[in-house]
Amino acid sequence: MGPTYTIVSYDKTVMEACESTDLDEILAQVKPERINWITMSGISLQDDHAAFARLLQHFQLNPKLLNTFFKPEPHPFEGEDDECLYLEYAILLYRPSLRAHKRVTGAIIVGANFLLLLERIPAGIFERTRRKILNRHSQVQKYGADYLLYLLIKTIVINYQEIYKALARKFDALEDEVTGHPGQEVVYDKILELRDEYKPLRTYLLDLIDFVGEIREDDTRFITSGVKKRLAKEIVRETEALLADYHYLRAWMAEMIEIHRANVNESTNRVIKILTVISTIFLPLTFIAGVYGMNFEYMPELAWEHGYPLVMAGMAALAIGILVILRLKKWI
Repeated sequence: MGPTYTIVSYDKTVMEACESTDLDEILAQVKPERINWITMSGISLQDDHAAFARLLQHFQLNPKLLNTFFKPEPHPFEGEDDECLYLEYAILLYRPSLRAHKRVTGAIIVGANFLLLLERIPAGIFERTRRKILNRHSQVQKYGADYLLYLLIKTIVINYQEIYKALARKFDALEDEVTGHPGQEVVYDKILELRDEYKPLRTYLLDLIDFVGEIREDDTRFITSGVKKRLAKEIVRETEALLADYHYLRAWMAEMIEIHRANVNESTNRVIKILTVISTIFLPLTFIAGVYGMNFEYMPELAWEHGYPLVMAGMAALAIGILVILRLKKWI
């Protein structure tokens, strides 16, 4: 199955959209006088070289971008030539119910009147941006293709904000378990599982900060000063806030681990206390039983008629006395 193509073509008054698996049908919708956002989703590294080459040729882009995009190990890359600005991204997706992460990668090519979004895996993360634009709930028609890039980056930030909210809810629920089921091993296993769920977020947040920083600081003609100001004012601030939220989750995790360890220690101390009380009670009783268990020939008490009941009564009284003393000292 080949890739899916979508196009959103607009200017200040008109907006049109089309979705197809036929690249020719999509390219026929391109209007040079408008801003054209084309998405190529579900790209196969083995089968879709020709389609991508045709897309580059249509917009008169450097054919070298073909090899750049289809390299075996994609990594964040930014480069500019006379026709476009080329950016690669890596985004972390998170499914709280499955406790699963998914890494999606792709590239964004920004030109004077177009933006090409190349998704290796159809993750659907940018679908909300497309719906927002088609419903005319954004100001995209007032600006150029670089503003569309800003909206896509904003969508990535929103994705990470939703990840943080989902993790925060799981942290809150786990904290109730830690305090409600003190010292249980299964609770500690859940703590470690949640730790593995939130740890990858930091790397992607740092990559996003670097990604936005390179765009904002790069002297490129494809990004206007207005969009750079938006990146500096909103995106950078929100991303740094997310990084602060990540550190808050780390502190929260450390706190839960300390609470669990304190619960384990308290549970251990409670067991030791019980064993100590039992030992305190039975130690003198064991001593008495040991004395009368010796096989000496001359032990007068052994010949007493009421020796056995007297010893048992004395041992019971001794045990009760020890319990009373421990209770009075509030040790039990």
